[in-house]
Amino acid sequence: MISLPSIVNHQNALAVRDQGLAKITTEGIVDASHLEEFDSSIIAVLLAWNRINPQLAIQGAPEKLQVLSKVYGLEEVFQLKKANE
Repeated sequence: MISLPSIVNHQNALAVRDQGLAKITTEGIVDASHLEEFDSSIIAVLLAWNRINPQLAIQGAPEKLQVLSKVYGLEEVFQLKKANE
C-alpha cells in the first residue's frame, strides 16, 4: 500500500509522484487517509499513478479529494473510497 503524506501541493507533488511511481507497479492500493492539506496537484499525482496501474484503488479519500475528482470529471477513473468506508 502506498500512503500519501498529509500535505501534497505544487511544492512537493513531483517528489510524491516519483516516490509512488517507484512502487505503483507492485502496489494496487493508495491510502489517502492522512491527506489533510492539498491542492489540485494531488489529481496530477494520482493520474500519473493511474496511467501505470489503471486498477489503482484509493482508500480513505477525504471529501475534498472526492469533490476535486468530480470537478475534473475523474470520479470514474479513480476508484475512490470514502474515509469512513
